Amino acid sequence: MTTTDQDRPARLLSAAVLVMPAGRREWGRAMQAELAAIDDAPGRRSFAWGCLRAAAVQFHLLRGAIHLLVVLGTLGTLLAWAATIDYPPLAWILYAMVSVLAAVCWEARRAGMLGPTGDGVLAWLLRGAGYLVAVAIAAVALAHTHPATLEAADNGSGILGMSTVAASFVIGVVAVSAKRSPATARMLVTGFGSGVAATMLWLIIVTVNPPIPPSAGWALTLTAVAATVAVLANAGPFGTPERTLLAGLLAITTSMALIFIGVVLLAHFGPDSLIPAITPHALPGYQVSESRIELVDPYVLILILGAAAAAALSLTAVITRRPVSKPAQER
Repeated sequence: MTTTDQDRPARLLSAAVLVMPAGRREWGRAMQAELAAIDDAPGRRSFAWGCLRAAAVQFHLLRGAIHLLVVLGTLGTLLAWAATIDYPPLAWILYAMVSVLAAVCWEARRAGMLGPTGDGVLAWLLRGAGYLVAVAIAAVALAHTHPATLEAADNGSGILGMSTVAASFVIGVVAVSAKRSPATARMLVTGFGSGVAATMLWLIIVTVNPPIPPSAGWALTLTAVAATVAVLANAGPFGTPERTLLAGLLAITTSMALIFIGVVLLAHFGPDSLIPAITPHALPGYQVSESRIELVDPYVLILILGAAAAAALSLTAVITRRPVSKPAQER
């Protein structure tokens, strides 16, 4: 029997243990120890396949393998899509954000990290919906990896960017409010509340002293203030470094997302007095309408930074999560 024949069952069983839920890994390691005591090749192969069948019967291994394939498949197609963007800084930002979100989604297979932790109907529906969304994203990504025209490439970049931004905010909020997140009610209230307060203050400033600033300076300043307030509110004897960091990131994410939404709404539906004259060369009678369109562009930076903060929020929530309790491990 060659060394390769001996190692193939061991590698197979090791790969299975890697994708097992935390509660099943101890059993998997015990099976690896028993496999090491078997010398003949047929016996090793039979034992390894028997272990895989026993694990798959409970769907844990099968679910882990499907989850791994979905995450890696979605990640690969999104990275290929981002490679078609003809603007390296944006492409690298998307590379980083998509990779972070994929890492968070991979860790979501752990009990209590994202969504329901059991195997009930609601949990299955949510998992199934997640897989369908991932497949849809991968299909759209594949369709845009080889755009036929320059216009199609530009449209694909916009779709990818907005999809990544939306995913960042959704996953960030879900991760920080998960059962195993170190976040407390105080942290969530102060982090979210600081972001809302910063947005309200920005709205008061631009309505009392119009027009809307044609740059994001005030928005960035108020976001920094909101983050500082959230961090200070969770510092001290009752706070922890993890909670203060999460509070600051939550405040940044909230304020940037809400301020950008406010700019978009005011640019489209606000009175003319709020719109700055930033298109002086437009045709007479079109200055205001053109300025409404151009006003949103400087605030795209706010949206991108907010999405990056949301991705950092989700990653931090996963890294600092509480250990799995014994009942959760046994599910």
